[in-house]
Amino acid sequence: MRKLCALMLLGSLSLLAGGLAPNRVAVTEYDNVLPHIADGNGWYSRITLVNMDTVPATVDLLFFHEDGTPWSIGLKDQTGTNSDWNFTIPVGGSVFLETMGTDSTTNVGWAFLSMSNWVSGNGAFVANWLPTNDAEAVVPFTSEVDTRFFIPFDNRPGFVTSLAIVNPDPVTTASIIAQFRNPDGSVLYTDTISLAPMQHLAFSTVERYGSVVQGKYGAIQFTVGPTGSGRASALGLLFNNNRNSFTSVHSISVDPVYCYYVGYCGYI
Repeated sequence: MRKLCALMLLGSLSLLAGGLAPNRVAVTEYDNVLPHIADGNGWYSRITLVNMDTVPATVDLLFFHEDGTPWSIGLKDQTGTNSDWNFTIPVGGSVFLETMGTDSTTNVGWAFLSMSNWVSGNGAFVANWLPTNDAEAVVPFTSEVDTRFFIPFDNRPGFVTSLAIVNPDPVTTASIIAQFRNPDGSVLYTDTISLAPMQHLAFSTVERYGSVVQGKYGAIQFTVGPTGSGRASALGLLFNNNRNSFTSVHSISVDPVYCYYVGYCGYI
């Protein structure tokens, strides 16, 4: 089920030993976490997987509830419900999946892509309850080994930024420091978020932090605590209340695989 991490580690270390600069924009073998899934009460999620490898790929797409327990979920054009969906993707091929979206309540969680090939993709959150009809936002899969990243936020009048954060580590609790920074880099507010192994958390920044972030904008710096203190993957959604629409806000980081194995990237 899990990837051959030892083999990948050797490959990453050999790259670093050779003094080569990491590719900071390409998909890595660890980009396999979709930090949020929403389904029901006017929401459904769409997932696209692409096989970029030179051989056919067999992948497992696992769904989890907010507390990290398996989430047995139905997918359109697939039979039954399952928490672990298995797919074989041909070379250069792709898989398009959608949650059912039929529940009367909104169910949320996250997904993990387990594979040993170069496969990744993106997720889309679709809202068919808005006056604009089927508004949606697309986000890429994120890294399971990221320990420091930024997400822009905008809570100026008419806008609200919401976040989804998950600790994909199956063993260790993650202690995550979230620093809201003004455009000039000064710290506006600092919070510490503790996530148990596999736990997911989604919230509106205005509802969680109130007036301290309302009307403000900038970037949120997320830093996971000392080595061995879990991991974090996240995404943001920016809602425009004046236009009844929303868009995605991606996390921004220096190549997390490089930094994970080097242990330091000269960060603030």
